[in-house]
Amino acid sequence: MSKSSRNASTSGSARRATTTKVAKPFPWGTVLGSVVLALVLGGILLFAALNTGSGRNRLLTDPDDAIDGVAVASGQLDNTHVTGTVDYDQVPPNSGDHNAVPQTCAVYDAPIAPEHAVHSLEHGAVWVTYNDDLPDAQVEELASKVQGDQYRLLSPVPEQESPINLSAWGRRLSVDSADDERVDQFLEAYTNGRQAPEPGASCVGNTTTGPLQAGAAVPAPSTAPSASVTVPGASTAPSAAASAPAPSAQPSPATS
Repeated sequence: MSKSSRNASTSGSARRATTTKVAKPFPWGTVLGSVVLALVLGGILLFAALNTGSGRNRLLTDPDDAIDGVAVASGQLDNTHVTGTVDYDQVPPNSGDHNAVPQTCAVYDAPIAPEHAVHSLEHGAVWVTYNDDLPDAQVEELASKVQGDQYRLLSPVPEQESPINLSAWGRRLSVDSADDERVDQFLEAYTNGRQAPEPGASCVGNTTTGPLQAGAAVPAPSTAPSASVTVPGASTAPSAAASAPAPSAQPSPATS
Protein backbone atom coordinates (compact mmCIF):
# COMPACT_ATOMS: atom_id res chain seq x y z
CA MET A 1 0.00 0.00 0.00
CA SER A 2 1.39 3.41 -0.93
CA LYS A 3 2.08 6.09 1.62
CA SER A 4 -0.66 8.30 0.26
CA SER A 5 -3.22 5.51 0.62
CA ARG A 6 -2.21 4.87 4.23
CA ASN A 7 -2.50 8.58 4.98
CA ALA A 8 -6.00 8.73 3.43
CA SER A 9 -7.13 5.69 5.43
CA THR A 10 -5.78 7.17 8.65
CA SER A 11 -7.50 10.50 8.00
CA GLY A 12 -10.86 8.81 7.34
CA SER A 13 -10.62 6.79 10.56
CA ALA A 14 -9.90 9.95 12.50
CA ARG A 15 -12.92 11.67 11.05
CA ARG A 16 -15.20 8.71 11.93
CA ALA A 17 -13.83 8.56 15.47
CA THR A 18 -14.72 12.18 16.17
CA THR A 19 -18.38 11.93 14.93
CA THR A 20 -20.85 12.96 17.75
CA LYS A 21 -24.38 11.49 18.05
CA VAL A 22 -27.19 14.07 18.23
CA ALA A 23 -29.84 13.35 20.92
CA LYS A 24 -33.46 13.05 19.70
CA PRO A 25 -35.74 15.91 20.85
CA PHE A 26 -38.35 15.15 23.57
CA PRO A 27 -41.74 14.32 21.91
CA TRP A 28 -43.59 17.29 23.34
CA GLY A 29 -46.14 17.18 20.54
CA THR A 30 -47.16 13.62 21.34
CA VAL A 31 -47.40 14.37 25.06
CA LEU A 32 -49.46 17.51 24.56
CA GLY A 33 -51.73 15.73 22.11
CA SER A 34 -52.38 12.96 24.66
CA VAL A 35 -53.12 15.50 27.39
CA VAL A 36 -55.57 17.38 25.17
CA LEU A 37 -57.31 14.14 24.17
CA ALA A 38 -57.64 13.09 27.81
CA LEU A 39 -59.11 16.48 28.75
CA VAL A 40 -61.62 16.32 25.90
CA LEU A 41 -62.76 12.81 26.86
CA GLY A 42 -63.01 13.82 30.51
CA GLY A 43 -65.09 16.85 29.59
CA ILE A 44 -67.47 14.72 27.53
CA LEU A 45 -67.97 12.29 30.41
CA LEU A 46 -68.48 15.11 32.91
CA PHE A 47 -70.98 16.83 30.63
CA ALA A 48 -72.95 13.61 30.23
CA ALA A 49 -72.97 12.99 33.99
CA LEU A 50 -74.09 16.53 34.82
CA ASN A 51 -76.84 16.50 32.23
CA THR A 52 -78.14 13.16 33.42
CA GLY A 53 -78.41 14.52 36.95
CA SER A 54 -79.83 17.86 35.85
CA GLY A 55 -82.71 16.12 34.09
CA ARG A 56 -83.95 14.68 37.38
CA ASN A 57 -83.18 17.91 39.25
CA ARG A 58 -85.26 19.86 36.77
CA LEU A 59 -88.08 17.32 37.19
CA LEU A 60 -88.18 18.13 40.89
CA THR A 61 -87.48 21.88 40.74
CA ASP A 62 -89.48 22.83 37.63
CA PRO A 63 -91.89 19.96 36.84
CA ASP A 64 -94.42 22.25 35.16
CA ASP A 65 -91.98 22.69 32.26
CA ALA A 66 -90.02 19.46 32.59
CA ILE A 67 -93.02 17.15 32.02
CA ASP A 68 -94.52 17.42 28.57
CA GLY A 69 -98.27 18.00 28.50
CA VAL A 70 -98.88 19.24 32.06
CA ALA A 71 -101.71 21.79 32.16
CA VAL A 72 -101.24 24.41 34.87
CA ALA A 73 -104.13 26.45 36.25
CA SER A 74 -103.60 30.21 36.30
CA GLY A 75 -104.64 32.88 38.74
CA GLN A 76 -105.70 32.59 42.35
CA LEU A 77 -107.27 29.20 43.03
CA ASP A 78 -110.23 28.99 45.40
CA ASN A 79 -109.76 26.75 48.43
CA THR A 80 -112.60 27.58 50.80
CA HIS A 81 -114.15 24.86 52.96
CA VAL A 82 -117.82 24.34 52.12
CA THR A 83 -120.47 21.95 53.42
CA GLY A 84 -122.38 21.13 50.25
CA THR A 85 -121.59 19.86 46.79
CA VAL A 86 -119.44 21.95 44.45
CA ASP A 87 -120.11 22.55 40.75
CA TYR A 88 -116.57 22.16 39.39
CA ASP A 89 -115.71 23.40 35.90
CA GLN A 90 -113.72 20.30 34.93
CA VAL A 91 -113.85 16.55 35.48
CA PRO A 92 -112.08 15.60 37.62
CA PRO A 93 -111.27 18.88 39.38
CA ASN A 94 -107.77 19.73 40.58
CA SER A 95 -108.51 22.79 42.70
CA GLY A 96 -111.36 24.84 44.10
CA ASP A 97 -113.63 24.95 47.11
CA HIS A 98 -113.94 21.63 48.89
CA ASN A 99 -115.21 19.75 51.90
CA ALA A 100 -113.46 20.25 55.23
CA VAL A 101 -112.49 16.56 55.38
CA PRO A 102 -109.92 15.17 52.91
CA GLN A 103 -110.26 11.79 51.25
CA THR A 104 -107.99 9.15 52.75
CA CYS A 105 -105.25 8.39 50.24
CA ALA A 106 -105.77 4.81 49.06
CA VAL A 107 -106.89 2.75 46.06
CA TYR A 108 -110.67 2.81 45.51
CA ASP A 109 -112.59 0.69 43.01
CA ALA A 110 -115.62 3.02 43.01
CA PRO A 111 -115.96 6.76 42.39
CA ILE A 112 -115.28 9.10 45.31
CA ALA A 113 -116.65 12.55 46.08
CA PRO A 114 -114.49 15.20 44.38
CA GLU A 115 -115.17 17.58 47.27
CA HIS A 116 -113.11 15.27 49.52
CA ALA A 117 -110.48 14.46 46.89
CA VAL A 118 -109.74 18.12 46.13
CA HIS A 119 -109.00 18.68 49.82
CA SER A 120 -106.43 15.87 49.57
CA LEU A 121 -104.84 17.64 46.60
CA GLU A 122 -104.56 20.77 48.73
CA HIS A 123 -102.47 18.70 51.16
CA GLY A 124 -100.09 17.49 48.45
CA ALA A 125 -101.80 14.36 47.15
CA VAL A 126 -101.83 13.19 43.54
CA TRP A 127 -105.21 11.85 42.42
CA VAL A 128 -105.01 9.27 39.63
CA THR A 129 -108.31 8.63 37.84
CA TYR A 130 -109.41 6.45 34.93
CA ASN A 131 -112.51 5.90 32.82
CA ASP A 132 -114.35 2.71 31.87
CA ASP A 133 -112.29 2.25 28.69
CA LEU A 134 -109.06 1.48 30.54
CA PRO A 135 -108.24 -2.28 30.57
CA ASP A 136 -108.15 -4.01 33.94
CA ALA A 137 -104.44 -4.79 33.56
CA GLN A 138 -103.66 -1.09 33.31
CA VAL A 139 -105.86 -0.29 36.30
CA GLU A 140 -103.84 -2.81 38.29
CA GLU A 141 -100.61 -1.19 37.08
CA LEU A 142 -101.83 2.21 38.26
CA ALA A 143 -102.86 0.69 41.58
CA SER A 144 -99.34 -0.65 42.09
CA LYS A 145 -97.97 2.89 41.71
CA VAL A 146 -100.45 4.32 44.23
CA GLN A 147 -100.95 1.65 46.86
CA GLY A 148 -99.03 2.28 50.07
CA ASP A 149 -98.15 5.91 49.41
CA GLN A 150 -99.77 8.27 51.91
CA TYR A 151 -100.06 11.07 49.33
CA ARG A 152 -101.54 9.19 46.37
CA LEU A 153 -105.07 8.01 45.63
CA LEU A 154 -106.72 6.18 42.75
CA SER A 155 -110.36 5.95 41.77
CA PRO A 156 -112.51 5.59 38.66
CA VAL A 157 -114.18 8.61 37.09
CA PRO A 158 -116.37 7.07 34.36
CA GLU A 159 -117.34 10.41 32.81
CA GLN A 160 -113.81 11.76 32.22
CA GLU A 161 -112.72 11.94 28.57
CA SER A 162 -109.12 10.75 28.84
CA PRO A 163 -108.42 7.12 29.74
CA ILE A 164 -106.13 8.34 32.53
CA ASN A 165 -105.85 11.67 34.33
CA LEU A 166 -103.27 12.60 36.93
CA SER A 167 -104.22 15.55 39.10
CA ALA A 168 -102.23 17.59 41.60
CA TRP A 169 -103.25 20.95 43.02
CA GLY A 170 -103.68 23.18 39.96
CA ARG A 171 -102.04 20.60 37.66
CA ARG A 172 -103.35 17.98 35.27
CA LEU A 173 -101.81 15.45 32.91
CA SER A 174 -103.90 13.31 30.56
CA VAL A 175 -102.41 10.13 29.08
CA ASP A 176 -103.70 7.11 27.19
CA SER A 177 -101.68 4.37 28.88
CA ALA A 178 -100.34 3.47 32.29
CA ASP A 179 -97.04 2.66 30.56
CA ASP A 180 -96.50 6.30 29.57
CA GLU A 181 -93.23 7.42 31.20
CA ARG A 182 -94.86 10.70 32.20
CA VAL A 183 -97.04 8.85 34.73
CA ASP A 184 -94.01 8.07 36.90
CA GLN A 185 -92.58 11.53 36.27
CA PHE A 186 -95.80 13.21 37.44
CA LEU A 187 -96.04 11.02 40.52
CA GLU A 188 -92.42 11.67 41.47
CA ALA A 189 -92.60 15.41 40.89
CA TYR A 190 -95.94 16.30 42.48
CA THR A 191 -96.48 13.76 45.30
CA ASN A 192 -96.42 15.98 48.41
CA GLY A 193 -94.90 18.62 46.15
CA ARG A 194 -94.42 22.35 46.44
CA GLN A 195 -97.46 23.09 44.27
CA ALA A 196 -99.76 22.27 47.20
CA PRO A 197 -100.95 25.12 49.45
CA GLU A 198 -100.61 22.85 52.51
CA PRO A 199 -97.91 20.26 51.69
CA GLY A 200 -97.38 17.64 54.34
CA ALA A 201 -100.81 18.00 55.93
CA SER A 202 -102.62 14.74 56.61
CA CYS A 203 -104.22 12.85 53.73
CA VAL A 204 -106.50 10.92 56.11
CA GLY A 205 -110.21 11.54 56.54
CA ASN A 206 -113.20 10.32 54.57
CA THR A 207 -113.11 6.67 53.52
CA THR A 208 -116.49 6.24 51.85
CA THR A 209 -117.17 6.11 48.12
CA GLY A 210 -119.94 7.70 46.11
CA PRO A 211 -121.07 11.33 45.85
CA LEU A 212 -121.04 13.72 48.76
CA GLN A 213 -124.02 13.14 50.99
CA ALA A 214 -125.66 16.49 51.66
CA GLY A 215 -126.48 16.96 55.31
CA ALA A 216 -124.70 13.78 56.36
CA ALA A 217 -122.53 13.83 59.44
CA VAL A 218 -118.83 14.34 58.79
CA PRO A 219 -117.08 10.97 59.25
CA ALA A 220 -114.37 10.74 61.85
CA PRO A 221 -110.84 10.48 60.42
CA SER A 222 -109.57 6.94 60.00
CA THR A 223 -106.22 5.47 59.04
CA ALA A 224 -107.77 2.84 56.76
CA PRO A 225 -110.54 3.23 54.16
CA SER A 226 -113.80 1.52 55.00
CA ALA A 227 -114.69 1.28 51.32
CA SER A 228 -113.37 -1.50 49.16
CA VAL A 229 -109.86 -0.74 47.96
CA THR A 230 -109.55 -3.55 45.46
CA VAL A 231 -108.99 -3.22 41.75
CA PRO A 232 -110.99 -5.30 39.25
CA GLY A 233 -110.20 -8.97 39.63
CA ALA A 234 -108.67 -8.63 43.10
CA SER A 235 -110.09 -10.38 46.13
CA THR A 236 -109.37 -7.93 48.95
CA ALA A 237 -112.47 -7.53 51.10
CA PRO A 238 -113.73 -4.25 52.53
CA SER A 239 -112.62 -3.42 56.02
CA ALA A 240 -114.88 -3.97 58.98
CA ALA A 241 -117.97 -1.86 59.33
CA ALA A 242 -117.98 1.14 61.58
CA SER A 243 -118.68 0.47 65.22
CA ALA A 244 -122.15 1.02 66.61
CA PRO A 245 -122.93 4.42 68.12
CA ALA A 246 -122.37 4.83 71.81
CA PRO A 247 -125.47 4.58 74.05
CA SER A 248 -126.97 7.86 75.16
CA ALA A 249 -126.24 9.06 78.67
CA GLN A 250 -128.75 8.17 81.44
CA PRO A 251 -130.41 11.10 83.22
CA SER A 252 -129.14 11.71 86.73
CA PRO A 253 -131.61 11.19 89.57
CA ALA A 254 -133.38 14.27 90.91
CA THR A 255 -132.35 15.60 94.28
CA SER A 256 -134.75 16.77 96.92
